[in-house]
Amino acid sequence: MRVLALADLHIKFSGPRADECRRIIEWTADHARETKPDAIVIAGDVYDRRSTPEERLFLASILLVLSNVAPVFIINGNHDDPEDLRLFHLWRPSIEVITEPTLRELVNGKTLAFLPWPSLGHLAAAIGPQTSIAERREIAKAALIDVLRGFKSPTLLVAHIPVTGASMDSGQPVSGGEEISLSPDELFESGASGVCLGHIHLRQQMRAGDGRPVWYAGAPFRTSFGEASGEKGGLLWDWVGGAWRVTPWNMPARRMVLINSKWVDSGFVIEINESIVNAEFRLRLEFPSEEREAARIQGELCKKEIEAHGALSVTIEERPILVERTRCSEISAAHTNAEKLSAWAKAAEQEIPEGATAKLATLEAEVKP
Repeated sequence: MRVLALADLHIKFSGPRADECRRIIEWTADHARETKPDAIVIAGDVYDRRSTPEERLFLASILLVLSNVAPVFIINGNHDDPEDLRLFHLWRPSIEVITEPTLRELVNGKTLAFLPWPSLGHLAAAIGPQTSIAERREIAKAALIDVLRGFKSPTLLVAHIPVTGASMDSGQPVSGGEEISLSPDELFESGASGVCLGHIHLRQQMRAGDGRPVWYAGAPFRTSFGEASGEKGGLLWDWVGGAWRVTPWNMPARRMVLINSKWVDSGFVIEINESIVNAEFRLRLEFPSEEREAARIQGELCKKEIEAHGALSVTIEERPILVERTRCSEISAAHTNAEKLSAWAKAAEQEIPEGATAKLATLEAEVKP
């Protein structure tokens, strides 16, 4: 048995990533047949937010292709509105939209268990009010683990959930935040032989204590410069000899390169250690605020040079640093106006005019509340 696993499509036709979103998801549909799957699963976050008619028509065209390859199972993620997805099941029987924990048996006797996004709010509402948020979260987590146990050893568990031990593209560890997160071992309370996940965009492998595979499928394309590292695509799950063999399925997502450069000796030093052709670049330029005009000129020169070597696009992000300067540190260090006047006189080798100190004190008294 082979399962083609996708996740986190984040279909959105507004914003700078719209064209890339279309291109990669269309590529996925065109090449899915080559993988020869017995089932296709989409592990949540099909949309980026409540969908538009244009986005629903696009998804319909993609699902038409995929459902002609193999049965398609979709679970809703935290970005999805279940009502935006349910209509596709009504449209084609070979597309199943799953909005609650569900177990399905395939024709070869293997079973797939599906766990859509487990909202703490929904679970807590069923539990009732508790004495504290922490207690409510623990009770909700225990209830979720009971749901997993109810699956009774499926061949593959497909879920959309944060899992401890995973990491973001930035390298930061995954945190459940205000929602429920589970460990790999807790996921295997289901008795599954493997776990395929959506929610985290970085494709990565984790393992339970006994070595059973846990994988995030990852997103098919880069949704921001925060996801510049790593390959993008999906996963192929092959049931071989009573265990899962998992193979990454890469997609031709455009590279996104973030370059940080600081102002040094009236210019920027830009180092590029990878191919420029067809990559999207962001230059994050840090410079003293007083050098703003010169920095903009230098930034434009760097941009043109990168474009000339085949970059798809280059955007500049300015990060000016406010610079405070004083001609006399003794004046800056003084606390009162009288002390500052005295420091000025000393630094300038001048005499304080007669009566100036008293006049200053009088003016201060007038303006004080």
